[in-house]
Amino acid sequence: MTETDATKRPLQIPDKFIPYMEKYRIYKLFKDMMQDLVINLPQDHLKHMKVFLNHRISSAKDADRVILLVSPELKIDVNAIVKDLIKDLGFFVITRRCVMDRYEKSDSYVPGCISPVLMAEVTKSMTMKHPVAQSGWLMFDHPCSVREARCLQQLGVLPTVTLVLMPPPPQALPTENPHTPPRGFFEQDFQGLKIAYKATLKEIHVGVEEDWKAVEARCVRGIRAAAAGALRSGRLTAVGAPSAYRVLLLGPRGCGRRLHANALAHQFGLLHLHFENLYKEAKEGDDEVGDKLRNYGLSTRLKAEIVRRRLAKKDCIDNGWVLTGYPTSGADFEQLDNMPTPPNRVIFLNADAQTCKARVMSRGVDWCTGQQAPLSAGTRVLIHPDDEETQLDAELDAYFSETLAELRAAAGLNAVEVDALKTIDQVQVEIQAAVMAAPAFNIEFGAPLSNVRGD
Repeated sequence: MTETDATKRPLQIPDKFIPYMEKYRIYKLFKDMMQDLVINLPQDHLKHMKVFLNHRISSAKDADRVILLVSPELKIDVNAIVKDLIKDLGFFVITRRCVMDRYEKSDSYVPGCISPVLMAEVTKSMTMKHPVAQSGWLMFDHPCSVREARCLQQLGVLPTVTLVLMPPPPQALPTENPHTPPRGFFEQDFQGLKIAYKATLKEIHVGVEEDWKAVEARCVRGIRAAAAGALRSGRLTAVGAPSAYRVLLLGPRGCGRRLHANALAHQFGLLHLHFENLYKEAKEGDDEVGDKLRNYGLSTRLKAEIVRRRLAKKDCIDNGWVLTGYPTSGADFEQLDNMPTPPNRVIFLNADAQTCKARVMSRGVDWCTGQQAPLSAGTRVLIHPDDEETQLDAELDAYFSETLAELRAAAGLNAVEVDALKTIDQVQVEIQAAVMAAPAFNIEFGAPLSNVRGD
């Protein structure tokens, strides 16, 4: 970092350093170090900072954050299990009654009206207090609904593991009952919460007459196994929701990528980046990349360089982004994964070739305004040259025969699949839910994208 001059005031950090500092949370490290210095006021500041860094490295393991879900079919002493977990792992327990006590003392409390958003804020304040954040916490009767779970996830109250105590699966599937049984305010929506926390779910099957001591021992093993898996990469972890959403929308032409990317960008304040626009801008540039594009055309490396330069700019790092039109192959995806700020959400929009073709062939361009419009809108609307039927058939055939398999293999099992044949509102809701969902593992940086991560 020799390009920075510490004698200048205010000190300016070059933009190209920001992705690295954001990736490894160096800003947060400096903030924690300064806070520690102010609190302890050591005589030897340099020695104290060395001790602080050694302690940070040795304690890189994130505190365990556990949500315990118990099937209504089980008749076990949950309180006894929780008390033993406290003794073995040193948790702080956050119950629904504790949250409600704080909730009713809030200035925004309205008697007779329960706000999931305010409850989530109260819960977050409890989890962030010292020493709860350092020692870890356990919730076993909170949240009680999917809405409450989503509010907690949006505020960054994310478990490292969600333990589900349930009976062993039956040999034959039971008859489907479309109706959920009625439940009270303090009773959990068991099936809904399993879906909400499926990314960190760990099922523990409990026999009918199994001793609660044995169940507690299996819970401890499950928590430790989840923590060991999260630390396998050996890198530092961070607590909380993503600092910025970096979303990759993949799908064939006609699936609605740009439509949903615009809606998502508007909803979350993200930047919508479409590769075609980035390419046109780079081609007109008066630099080395622009010269190569004009003289030699596109290549895998040049496409990656165009995207890398745009993602490294400060507005993308501060606000987050949603990218469409790139990557178009497994090699492109590998290049994107190796960039300083890779995507932390990968979403596939699935639609069949016939539907995609019908959607593309039904639209045109107004040759006066350049705006997209239905072909039936008037005589000024013509088919775009890129939407010519023969070319479109070749693109869709290549996508479904080769590209889709390559991208799925590169993205890994935790990429989210969304059915793009549903209504626009339904598809957008599923995309937003996938973006806000808890990460598949404990929050890590620098890990391969085969397990989609939050940061």
